[in-house]
Amino acid sequence: MEYQLKKLVSHYRKALQIKPDNVAVYDKIAELYYEQGELDKTLEICQEALQIQPDLASVPKVLNKMLQTLGFEGEEITAFQNIHQNQLDYESFHVLLSRCQTVKTTADVKTWKDAIVLGYDFKEKKQWDEAITTYMKAIEIEPSLCLSHFILNYINNYCFTPGLNLLERIIAFYHQIIQGRLTSPYAYVVLGDMLTKQGKVSEAIIAYKVAMNKTIHLNQKITNKYINSPKIDDVSFLIIGMGKAGTSSLYYYLCQHPQIIPATDKELHFFNNKFDLGLDWYLAHFPPLPVEGGFLTGEATPWYLGSYEVEKKVFQLFPQIKLIAILRNPVDRAISQYYMNVKLMKEHRSLEVAMTSEVEILKDIADPTQVIEKYWQTEKGYLWSGLYVYFLEKWMTVFPREQFLILRSEDLSSQTDKTMKQVYNFLEITDYSLSGYPKVNSGSYSKTNNELRKKLSDFFQPHNQKLEDYLGMKFNWE
Repeated sequence: MEYQLKKLVSHYRKALQIKPDNVAVYDKIAELYYEQGELDKTLEICQEALQIQPDLASVPKVLNKMLQTLGFEGEEITAFQNIHQNQLDYESFHVLLSRCQTVKTTADVKTWKDAIVLGYDFKEKKQWDEAITTYMKAIEIEPSLCLSHFILNYINNYCFTPGLNLLERIIAFYHQIIQGRLTSPYAYVVLGDMLTKQGKVSEAIIAYKVAMNKTIHLNQKITNKYINSPKIDDVSFLIIGMGKAGTSSLYYYLCQHPQIIPATDKELHFFNNKFDLGLDWYLAHFPPLPVEGGFLTGEATPWYLGSYEVEKKVFQLFPQIKLIAILRNPVDRAISQYYMNVKLMKEHRSLEVAMTSEVEILKDIADPTQVIEKYWQTEKGYLWSGLYVYFLEKWMTVFPREQFLILRSEDLSSQTDKTMKQVYNFLEITDYSLSGYPKVNSGSYSKTNNELRKKLSDFFQPHNQKLEDYLGMKFNWE
């Protein structure tokens, strides 16, 4: 049955190559996945179709069936179809679910929707133990959807440091839930992350490899050439920076290319935070690459560019790797990072206070990347991270210039197709156009007052000029 499903999907995919805007064909593919119970893949295909024709009249009919199967009704379905051009956003998803939910305690949970809403509320109140228990309940009810796994991992990694007993309980839970059940490959990624935190690196490697194997078998880009060809462990490219400059969108677009097979996660933070875990741990997050077929893989950890001596570690392991840096107007980038930290409750100063404080510290330093430890006790690196030329100088003393592709974030936003062609050409893969280019992980905030913006522009002006002179390219930032 699995072979027949893949054969039929392959047939319809070929039809889409001839006429990529044929939503009826997406209907057929979505129906096949729905009948096999592969709800994540069903939703993915529906979202592809909605990028082609976003009007509700042309929404694949199976999407309604799937949402009804999951317990959605009436207005919930309509709202779901309108979420951020159907690129699922967690905050919006919670708002959608909470409309009709009145759960107050774990005992009230009857559906996975109840659990998601309650878990979110616990998370917002920083009641971490209760949140984890509730997300476990969501996974027990519906293990095939990756959202609960993702948030559970997020809570564990970023919101608190669990005690050993709690960590063991989560690991035991995952060992139980994945036994013989339809579950997302991401469940194995979460298990791998938990085992890594526990120090069981060899077991974590096995979990990551299972996740990657499951992902490959679900990936419609995989061909017989991939399956049957001898393989090697390698990483083809890194997107090394910069944070809040469009790396999430760039990596998402790139991973839609039929020759790109993504890592288990966009950001692995190996070279800046986890290097001591070893190369085998790192490579377990990537698919083994065939020696034929032109397949590539890579990751995007945007803070690699400015992290201490990362360039030397990368060169030590992958001296031929291709490196991509996407640079945004440093004023806009700094403001975006500030508001991200406010949202994450890592920043409590006003925008003007935070920016002015950093300007005063950095303005008289000859090499602003050589900041003393005291700097990091008060500052968040909003301006420091935009001093691109000093970071690139360090990287380009280790790697030759031809191994770098430097992009403007503004070009990725305004001339996306053209910019992606540059990326494909740099990676030496075929041109490929998406039907739509949704912005991934973007934020919104109020306009900055002109006086503060001018102060920041004046601060960056000499550094931006040095960048243009060093690279021999214009950025035209104010």
